[in-house]
Amino acid sequence: MRYIYFIFLSSILSAGGGILDVDWSSVAPKSTQQKPSTPYPKVLTEGTKDVHLPVYLSKQYVYDKNMSVVADENFYTISIDLDAAVVTFSGDRTYQESVSPNNPEFQKIAKATPPVEYNSAEGIMSAMFNRHGVNYSINIECENPKRDNRCQKVDFISSLYHSLIMVGGRP
Repeated sequence: MRYIYFIFLSSILSAGGGILDVDWSSVAPKSTQQKPSTPYPKVLTEGTKDVHLPVYLSKQYVYDKNMSVVADENFYTISIDLDAAVVTFSGDRTYQESVSPNNPEFQKIAKATPPVEYNSAEGIMSAMFNRHGVNYSINIECENPKRDNRCQKVDFISSLYHSLIMVGGRP
């Protein structure tokens, strides 16, 4: 099989083929953030314009004009009122300890850390993860956490985590 692949590859290269040279500067956008087809609400764009880290929000709440945004250069919190609950999306880079990647303790922790950690405490369901050197969290606080499945089961908050998109800030 390798021999056939080698013959195929060499016939392409000898037939005037080669490596395709693409000038990506004329094709690729200048920004890594995809622009939405419909502008985001002013509360979101104005609230996150000075944030110096990527801002993530679940795509199902991006156009909620009643969201509340509190932000600074190194953190943001976006709160959205739901029926009998509040969901918040946060990012925080206000404190990061510098550790060498060669540190054995760091390597042990890094191997054991899952991409996202879900937990429930004091009636609040949370998802915590790290991207771009930033600590992010999604929290849902229910009016009646003992009866509301959004605060009892991981399904709802997991769906929020899996539907995150970058909506602002600077990577």
